[in-house]
Amino acid sequence: MDHPRSFGRADLHIHPSGNWADAETTIAIYAALRGSGLQVAVLTEHDRIDVAQALVARSHDEGFPVELMVGEEITTSQGHLLGIGLSTRVPRFGLLGDSIALIHDQGGIAVVAHPLLPAYMAAPEHLLVELADGDPHRRPDALEGMHPTAAWVPGWRRSVRRLAKRCGYALVGGSDAHTAHSVGRVWTSFPGTTSTDLVAAIRDRETSTEGLRHSLRDVFRGHGTRRPDPVDGL
Repeated sequence: MDHPRSFGRADLHIHPSGNWADAETTIAIYAALRGSGLQVAVLTEHDRIDVAQALVARSHDEGFPVELMVGEEITTSQGHLLGIGLSTRVPRFGLLGDSIALIHDQGGIAVVAHPLLPAYMAAPEHLLVELADGDPHRRPDALEGMHPTAAWVPGWRRSVRRLAKRCGYALVGGSDAHTAHSVGRVWTSFPGTTSTDLVAAIRDRETSTEGLRHSLRDVFRGHGTRRPDPVDGL
């Protein structure tokens, strides 16, 4: 008799240093992760991985209930990109395809963050189609198809879903949390409960996205508008 598969929740887009890179915010986000109900969380600071590495090491020492992964939100010259499962930082301002190749060189997963938005941080459709038809090593693994702020843009989620289907990309979601109360607001649902299961599900396009938009108050307050400085005392 077949048993139904269990599904886990993963937040693939969390900024552990918040907006202003203060240790107090990092502590609050770490505490929020503990009670989030997530199975996996990816720490994706802007253009750095040292904070993520420190928190992942700490979580191992403490027997943390959520499996944390080292990630990075990379500023490329063609939009923002999430690298998942990194051991080495990917430099900023490279071409999107080149940055994806550097992620794949490490055995990581490349997710295009909040694509198709009319903004400098979002990769355009024509580029994502071009990458889908080109060198597989420079091809994204997934598109961020649910984002708590971008979801307010009329038709955005539908456009990303359509593009993912056309190009054969997985769809994932993340909270883009810069504050403790946003952690886990959006998540990726995947068969299994571990980071290994998550990576396999993305590669097999077996993920789905769930979650809530930010309140309008949070949207107008803004998230992540300043690049963090180093955090001491982790």
